[in-house]
Amino acid sequence: MKKITLLIYLPALLLAGDLKDALIKAKMKHKPVMVYVKSDTCTFCEKMQKNTMSDAGVQQNMKGFIFVVADKNSKEAKKYLPATRYTPTVYFISSKFKVVNTVKGYLGKDDFNLWIDDSKKKLGMSSVSSQESVSHISTTKSDNWFYDVASAEDYAMQTGKQVMVYVENKRSKWSKKMRTETLANEKVKEALKNFVWVKLQKGSAEANAYGLTPKLAPTVYFRHADGSPLATAKGYFGVKDFMLWINFAKSKI
Repeated sequence: MKKITLLIYLPALLLAGDLKDALIKAKMKHKPVMVYVKSDTCTFCEKMQKNTMSDAGVQQNMKGFIFVVADKNSKEAKKYLPATRYTPTVYFISSKFKVVNTVKGYLGKDDFNLWIDDSKKKLGMSSVSSQESVSHISTTKSDNWFYDVASAEDYAMQTGKQVMVYVENKRSKWSKKMRTETLANEKVKEALKNFVWVKLQKGSAEANAYGLTPKLAPTVYFRHADGSPLATAKGYFGVKDFMLWINFAKSKI
């Protein structure tokens, strides 16, 4: 939190490097910044730049942002951005240096366009994306979520964690209730602190690619970082019952 505060109130003259140039330009021209944070050891950074950031539709939707690439290990990134543990990470920053959205991990063009749309909405900008809805982003207040399994597993391997994949149906009131109540509960979040959280839509290409095709939504898959299963909780669960599933999954680690 302290680092974010520094970013918001940092005098422009103290900034240095490419990130400095982008932030000063943003302040002078009253334009937001999109900061793409990468690292040399990142498995998915090059893939996202090639498949997502280079897409014509994404580039069109990015117009209106000042775009800059920063290395995770650079002095400027460490000093002027929030702490970045995983790459790729994209920060959407207002001209007043407020971080309005943080996107962690690899995303395809469609999902990334949703994040651009949501950021534009928060910044009061118009969107050119053809996406119909950003509800699964705008209703998510937690920084816990990843949106693709490969990035989550990679991060879990790096940090010695396990993976929890939450498959929901955005039209289901029980999916929303479990996400906004059960998974938002402080006791549940503490119990899941050693899990990397992934949220997928039932029937999506990402879910189908990993064989996560439950009949019921929500369904929660507890998995090792290598993808092997720990436990599967099918259906809606309140805090008390879901804690039993968490403890059962932990007993299998």
